[in-house]
Amino acid sequence: MVASPEEIRRILKDLQASTPDIEASALVSTDGAIIASELPPEIEEAKISAVTIAMVFLGEKSTKNLAGGELKQMHVKGENGHILLTSIGKKIMFIGKIRENAKMRSVFLNLKKTEGKLAEIAKREALYDKNSFSDDYFSNKKTKNLDRNALLKKYKLKLPSDEMILKILENSGINYKDIRRSKQ
Repeated sequence: MVASPEEIRRILKDLQASTPDIEASALVSTDGAIIASELPPEIEEAKISAVTIAMVFLGEKSTKNLAGGELKQMHVKGENGHILLTSIGKKIMFIGKIRENAKMRSVFLNLKKTEGKLAEIAKREALYDKNSFSDDYFSNKKTKNLDRNALLKKYKLKLPSDEMILKILENSGINYKDIRRSKQ
């Protein structure tokens, strides 16, 4: 059975329906490819892509340097709401825009339920190379590398250009000169 972006969007839409505090959500690879999204018209996929790349970079550097280990989740509270980034495997992230006065406990609980569904799709659909996504994910052990080419081919994804990412980061006020792609 092949999961379509529509199936993943349905899962995201169901999450938003069961958790009205989640205003927008997307499943994004750590290199910025949008796998599926459930976004209002005022939020551009390219902006979500760039923000995900920036947050993953900062989160990975922070967790490695201060907390140790890999990035699992990142929560940023702003004046008008929250941004929540959660790892779905090693190279796929859930990103959500949360209302300002959200009941965060409910958001986290419902997201945890949805995480498993999304991880199962990633596992079933071989978005990871054949040796990388094992049942170890569900016991919090490390996963291996995303098979980027399979992901791009299966979902006919287009990555934003470096110029587009830099322009979005610049317009968002992020100092992109300090962001360097980590070598893997």
